[in-house]
Amino acid sequence: MKPIILFCAITSTIGTLQLFDESFILTKGGPDNATITVAHYLYNTGFRFMKFGYAAAMSYVLVVIIAILSLIQFKVAGGDE
Repeated sequence: MKPIILFCAITSTIGTLQLFDESFILTKGGPDNATITVAHYLYNTGFRFMKFGYAAAMSYVLVVIIAILSLIQFKVAGGDE
């Protein structure tokens, strides 16, 4: 059961950090960027402000953050099976 819970926790974390659709469709970032997410900020930086290099660098940092959080979850769960 532990591997299933670990898989669900990791995929939920990844999905949460890549959340884009809801904030873009519903509020476009809301009043004064109150409902903006990380992925929405990446989109705005790249395509609204035309800073493609900065957006690409932020996406690489996001991949590293996701990898670190996944590793932490793996270590905390004791996933040495």
